[in-house]
Amino acid sequence: MSDRTVSDVIVAGLSSWGVEYIFGLPGTTCLGLVDAIRRQEGMTFVKVRHEEAAALMASAYAKLTGKVGVCLTIAGPGATNLITGLYDAKMDRAPVLAITGQVKLQYVGPGSFQEIDQDALFNSFCVFNKTINSKEQTIELVTLALRHALVERGVSHLA
Repeated sequence: MSDRTVSDVIVAGLSSWGVEYIFGLPGTTCLGLVDAIRRQEGMTFVKVRHEEAAALMASAYAKLTGKVGVCLTIAGPGATNLITGLYDAKMDRAPVLAITGQVKLQYVGPGSFQEIDQDALFNSFCVFNKTINSKEQTIELVTLALRHALVERGVSHLA
């Protein structure tokens, strides 16, 4: 695992659970994930024009297939734009995993570009909400996020 990035580990974990499609809008804080998705055989990144569409597509996918719908976007404004679609999934008990980028730890603080309190935002409606802080915990958190979304029929979030 040492030569793989956190993004590679996340995508491999998603693939092992049968995730085939990820709906999202690429940006600075999630480009590593988009690149890892591109390299993963059997996985397709569906680019959208707005983050809300990504969440709504993930919700619709989950409702129609019974599988976990996955959406991806940047930290900050991208994360807030997911909310309407994620509430759609919550209200219909559709299993969805939202993955958002993170502001680099060294830049966290008052006035940091695109920094918001994502934990507080997602805690209000998610069945699982965690931030990945190390590569060693990545696969466990991906597994827990997917398991919670499926078993509790709700929205999970990973940053």
